[in-house]
Amino acid sequence: MLNTALAHFNDDIVRAQALHAHASAMVPGVLPDDILRSAWMMAVGACDAYFSDAYADLVSRAIRAKELQPTVQIPDRLNNLKVPVTAVLRQATGGWRWRMAARELMEDQNVLSLNKIRELFNHFFRAGHRLLNQSTISAWITHRDARRRLFGVTATEFRAAPQATHGKICANALQQFEDRFETIFQRRHDCIHNCDRPKVAMQSIAAIDVHKCIQDVEFLVRRCQDAFLIEFPLYLRGLSFNGATRAQVCQ
Repeated sequence: MLNTALAHFNDDIVRAQALHAHASAMVPGVLPDDILRSAWMMAVGACDAYFSDAYADLVSRAIRAKELQPTVQIPDRLNNLKVPVTAVLRQATGGWRWRMAARELMEDQNVLSLNKIRELFNHFFRAGHRLLNQSTISAWITHRDARRRLFGVTATEFRAAPQATHGKICANALQQFEDRFETIFQRRHDCIHNCDRPKVAMQSIAAIDVHKCIQDVEFLVRRCQDAFLIEFPLYLRGLSFNGATRAQVCQ
């Protein structure tokens, strides 16, 4: 499950890292700066592609589960998906047909906001569990790969803080995380649509900032991947799909 989405992400983030390494070895100037911008765009593009692929994967698996157990009731959101006619008519069978249909649903969309990620994927979480909220962010704050710039607090500081303050710390950390990714996604937009000149002057760019961008994109994708692998089988179980169906669609 989600193997293709993650494999493509891994390939693409390595391309971003290679661009960064190449620019970092060059004499400073216009060309290395533009290669750094390319690395930033590649990293964010890898993120966008991952979430599009992951959504297509989970939708196709949920539909496949319904196909295997037609008597199970599924939520309106899945019932009301506008599946392209070509998906119904194509010769492919089983999960592949529905995966291609779900990909077609995402063709004209991007997934470059945390709110959009929540909108797409919280549907596949069990009741009471949500992605990127105050209740779940503490596990990300204390993850071994977490960094202060993402949350405004380190894992050590969070663990040492009085329990009574954890709610406020998590709220602030979540806001900082959202602000960080708004900045990352907006810089990609500036590079693509305005040649990194959102106002009048060209924005400066530094290799260290691109390195941090790549690290932070990796952190987001890998934590979401971990969450999806845990939550999706539990979501199916909550809908009353049996163990055999879950095993078949979640492999």
